Amino acid sequence: MAQTELWVDVSTLTPAETPDALAYLRSSAATVLVLRYDQYEEWQPLDRLRTACLVGAEEAELAELIAADERVDAVIARSPADVETARRTAGSRPVGVRCEIVDGDTMNEAADLSGSVDTVVAAFSDETNIPLELLLARAQGTRTGVVKQLLNTAEAATVAGVLESGPAGLMVSAERLADVDLAASVVAARSRIRKDLVELEVTRAESVGMGYRGCVDTTTLFGEDEGMIVGSTSSGGILVCAEVHYLPYMNLRPFRVNAGAVHSYVFGAEETAYITDLSAGERSHAVAADGTFREVGIGRVKTELRPLRLIEARHGDVTVNVILQDDWHVRVMGGDGKPRNLTDVTPGSTLLGLVTEPGRHVGIKVSEHIDEH
Repeated sequence: MAQTELWVDVSTLTPAETPDALAYLRSSAATVLVLRYDQYEEWQPLDRLRTACLVGAEEAELAELIAADERVDAVIARSPADVETARRTAGSRPVGVRCEIVDGDTMNEAADLSGSVDTVVAAFSDETNIPLELLLARAQGTRTGVVKQLLNTAEAATVAGVLESGPAGLMVSAERLADVDLAASVVAARSRIRKDLVELEVTRAESVGMGYRGCVDTTTLFGEDEGMIVGSTSSGGILVCAEVHYLPYMNLRPFRVNAGAVHSYVFGAEETAYITDLSAGERSHAVAADGTFREVGIGRVKTELRPLRLIEARHGDVTVNVILQDDWHVRVMGGDGKPRNLTDVTPGSTLLGLVTEPGRHVGIKVSEHIDEH
């Protein structure tokens, strides 16, 4: 599932309102800011935030100036009538167009732009999702992404789920900065993927000597029912809890999963990674006991020599295993959704885990027979 972008329309703000709004948005979850060209006087570029400059008849005489301005990442035509002006202004940069859609004719006009522009910003006059569905259907398979301008934040949850893929982005007005955070929560929830975790019956639990294990430290805080799916084979893994539960001798590390021996896979929503391949700036997934995967950033992986313990478990005819640091304060998620101390796990215990069809190459599912033990 592609990440839904969060666009914020700053263009309706007055010059007096712009500086404070831009300062706030620099630390928000916004992806793209839509600005008038005069507002760029207040903008200091930020790598993670792109900007789109609104262009129409009134900006035509500024075309060369805008074209040369490296702060402008994309150009958005104020209306379909301004598309050619936007193209001349954009040069090699992406071009979009804002379309006011009030009836069938204006909807078709917007849909006809599919494939000829990079983005259609759709501003519908009412809340029905039917014209959005039609617009998304026309844009499907083309280079054009559809960004839905929200009438209000209550629309966000329903709009994000329109069709399987939904719009490429949602746009809110900067006139109410609280709406930016509300829309951001919807966008974040949309990026979460649900998979069925299964109950695994433990068949082996034993110490296996010394080896290197990696702690995965993330840039997020885990919930009490969260951790990461870790396993030795591509057949699946076991939900290893984050360090959010009571430790008598040290402070909690709510950003950490003591994830397992260095050969292990960490399972993401679509791909896996070896623990040793994860590094600062990479992405992985926190996994909750209900099977919700949410994307998290990696801060570091800390590798140390430790005593290790093998846990092997079975679901149906599929066997998975994980090798973890052999210490009671390492927790794995029980089949009842409650954390269990690793050293209390014995044959017959039940754990939560993920079972997949085996066969991966550089972390990506492949269709071939692979037998792993």
